[in-house]
Amino acid sequence: MRKKDILGNFITNPNILFSNSPIKKLDGEHEAYTAIITFEPGSEALIVDCDGEQIQLAGPGFKWLMYLPMGEYWSLTAFYSPTGELLEFYFDITRSNFIDERGTPCIDDIFLDLVVLPNGKVVTIDADELQDALDKGEITQQEFDNAYAVHDQIKASKWGNAEFLKQHCGKLLEVH
Repeated sequence: MRKKDILGNFITNPNILFSNSPIKKLDGEHEAYTAIITFEPGSEALIVDCDGEQIQLAGPGFKWLMYLPMGEYWSLTAFYSPTGELLEFYFDITRSNFIDERGTPCIDDIFLDLVVLPNGKVVTIDADELQDALDKGEITQQEFDNAYAVHDQIKASKWGNAEFLKQHCGKLLEVH
């Protein structure tokens, strides 16, 4: 299990300093939780490769909007630059979304991820990690198949649409 919580406690790099907003519970299409992680001065930059392009996602002043819907098998992170520019939408495909013993919303990440860029391009990442987990017996064939089914559902739904995501995340930022 790769547990991640909505407060950023999955970030293990000691050179990344961050604070988080209070967790907000939302009712609507989903019972969902949101929080914002803000990277503080002195934070190391986090630069990732997304389909051949280098994108900085963390460093002083960057923000991550976390959206974790209960009853779904995914969570969403929207990444913002210090100037408020939207950088990407990142879906973690999950085994489950749950509330842990501390009362904190968490996910059990199942390796496969989906990125939606602001220009609408959709990129699948970490498919190799999902395949490795299957090959090593860390996940079952059913979990493997379910991960791809959720992945495909996101791509085919409004959640795979950059314009919808921009509006949705904009509304969530207003909540905070």
